[in-house]
Amino acid sequence: MSMLSDDPETRSFGQDENPKPSAQAVEDFHENSDLDSRPEAQHHTLGAGPGQSSPGDHIHDGGDSELLLLSETISGSRATDAWRLSVNAILVRLGATDNSTA
Repeated sequence: MSMLSDDPETRSFGQDENPKPSAQAVEDFHENSDLDSRPEAQHHTLGAGPGQSSPGDHIHDGGDSELLLLSETISGSRATDAWRLSVNAILVRLGATDNSTA
């Protein structure tokens, strides 16, 4: 027999049964769950933090997820168009294919 909680409905079950624990028993098991503490945590809340999950409708605006280009820096002189090479390099790092010509 297994003991899941003090709840009379889920107190003990036969060996061959497949019981469903009560909502309170599930809540008890999750009371000390690993939440947002690291990417491998068992559960994640939604948000922009490093241990959180982004919602499916996030838009990388810095509100509910990180800004898309947060760690990128555009450099080079605008007078010589060197900045365009910098922007191009950033886009390639993000997955763009560079088929530009001279």
